[in-house]
Order: sequence, then C-alpha cells, then structure tokens
Amino acid sequence: MSGAGAIRVNLSVLRTCLAELCPQHGIDLAGAVALPCELPLADRFRQWLADGRHGNLEYMVRDPEARLQPLLRDPGARTLLVFAQGYTRGWPADDTDPSASAAGDPRAPWTARVARYARGRDYHDVLLGAIRGVLRGLRTRWPDLEAHASCDTGPYLEREYAWLAGLGFLGKNTCLIHEKLGSGLFLGVALTNLEVGGLPAGEDPQRAPLYAVVPRRRRAFTRAYLSACGRCTRCIDACPTGALDPAGGLDAGACISNWTIERRGEVPAGREAEAGGILFGCDICQAVCPWNRRAAEKAAPPVVPEYDTLAGHADIGLAELAAMTPEDFRKLFRRTPLWRCHPDGMRRNACRVRAFLERRQEEEGKR
Repeated sequence: MSGAGAIRVNLSVLRTCLAELCPQHGIDLAGAVALPCELPLADRFRQWLADGRHGNLEYMVRDPEARLQPLLRDPGARTLLVFAQGYTRGWPADDTDPSASAAGDPRAPWTARVARYARGRDYHDVLLGAIRGVLRGLRTRWPDLEAHASCDTGPYLEREYAWLAGLGFLGKNTCLIHEKLGSGLFLGVALTNLEVGGLPAGEDPQRAPLYAVVPRRRRAFTRAYLSACGRCTRCIDACPTGALDPAGGLDAGACISNWTIERRGEVPAGREAEAGGILFGCDICQAVCPWNRRAAEKAAPPVVPEYDTLAGHADIGLAELAAMTPEDFRKLFRRTPLWRCHPDGMRRNACRVRAFLERRQEEEGKR
C-alpha cells in the first residue's frame, strides 16, 4: 500500500457491496480474510516443498514464506479479498473428458482430450478483469481503497485463503470444493487496505463466503481438513500415476497436468501409457469426485461464456497439431491456457497421443 492508511469498513456493508457488484462481473463466490493471518496448513506446505513434491515447479520455492504471509509483500495490507469464478458446473457422467473413454477413443476430437479449464479464453485475463471490475465498484464507495489484484500471478496460496474465507472445503484431490458448485472454480485474490470490523480471525475457516451465487450446504465443512471427503478415495484410486496422497498432498512431478503443460521434454521414460490419450492437463481427480457429479445434477447459473470456446476448433486433427508451426500455434492459442505449453509442447503432446492411439488400435486388432 502506498500509505493511504487503513479504511475501516463494516462487515455487513462490505457484504452488501459484494452482493451488488459480483453478479455484474460474473463472480460466483467472494470472501475476505483478515490480515495478519497464520495459515493453518503452513507447516504442511513447508514439508511439501522439503519433500520435493513440487516437482519441476521451481517458482514454488522462490520466497515460500511470502506465499504464507502476504504482509511480507505489503505490510500496509489489512484484508485479503478472495474471489472464485466457475468454469464448469460439475462433470456429468456421460460427458467426454480426459478421465473417461474419450481419452482412448480414436474418434474423439482433440478438444475432448483437453482439461476443461483450458477449453476457453485464458482465465488469467477473464477472472482478473472481473476482479478489477469489482474493485472499481468498491472504490466508488471508498475512494481511498488500495488493492492489488492477482489471479495465479502472485505469491499467494489461493486455495488455502479461499478455504479460510468460506468459499469451500479442501478435498483429497487438493482442489477447493464448493458443495453445490463443485471444484470447477478459478481463484483470485486482492490485497487491500480495508480493515473490516466483525471479520473473524484469519486462522479460523469461515462457514460461508460474503457472497455466493448459490449457498453452501447448511452444515459447511470448515475446521477438519479433508473432513468432507470422509472415507471416499475415488480421486486417489483413479489417478493413473499415483500422484495423490492425503498425507503428502499432490506430487507435482507425477501429475499428468504437469507432464503435459509445465514439463519441458518428454513424459518420464516408461510412463507414456499412464498419460494415455490426454493432450493437455488432466481432469481425472475432479471428474470422478462425487461432489462434482452432484453439482452436475443440480440446476445452477451458467458459467462465463468465455470458458467454452475451444469447440470451434474441433475439426483440427492430431496430425495437424503434431506439425503445428509457431505461427499457427500463436493464431489459435495466444489468449488461451494452451499457450502455456508452447509450440514444442503441443507438438510433443500430439505425437504422444497419436502413438498411444495407434498402439491401442493395434492391440484391439489382435484380439
């Protein structure tokens, strides 16, 4: 903060403002966490890094304490606003996605081999624009508001802060899950100089957000980490690479999403079959989650249209993707999440998927 000082705000007034502004900008959930805040899972995060479970995500080890304490970045901040925007309303059982038959079906379009979050415009642009729209609205009431918005671009553990702000609970698949919207949620935050009277201490997860397009269940899961998952292990059992461990969290080095997006070079030797027919990302641990199946069965507001635009390119074949030039890649994917894997990564992924499907066809032909 530049030194404008804290702005004292009543909790009910902030709730009213968010309820007015969030629907205007396509925000589904919004909450707030008082600062300073000691994250309940701070030691778990430190151990996750010490165990090397961040894999090749080296940016996670750059100043890890800043991810645990936002005040190290800005000592003048008083409240962290947390926002969520849905990109899907659950995973219907009959939908084609990388967790089911589509990944191994040679007739499936390549778009069915892409994780749902990447089937539209880049969420960094869409959600960040929405958050900034809400902040502009808040400034009309509090002109001295200072706020720094971030959507997966700052040193914040967004899921943990969303949990504390009451947006949902943390599941065994490491995703934030809202009982009625599922886990198909993009998260963003804004560090502000608002000092919200009546806001609970940051260390205690709230039972509900300040704004929600649909409410959480009456008895929301809060204090007990992973309690809402109960004995269910469907996500753990379904992961073909064994990347999920409730005790240790996600092993990024064994995650198919990491292999197909962040990793430079080929899939680890001998593990190509585990990635199967998935081209980009992976939805397996979310697609099998009962909370997402329930969300798909419930009537809910539509998602932001920008998150479902990839279908227009379904006529492109894997052979074309495998031979794609950097210029072709730029034209098709410049403002989408697929930009993250670069032309070399897209060609690599397409070649691997083609080889996988050819082997599968050969195997079926011998039966």
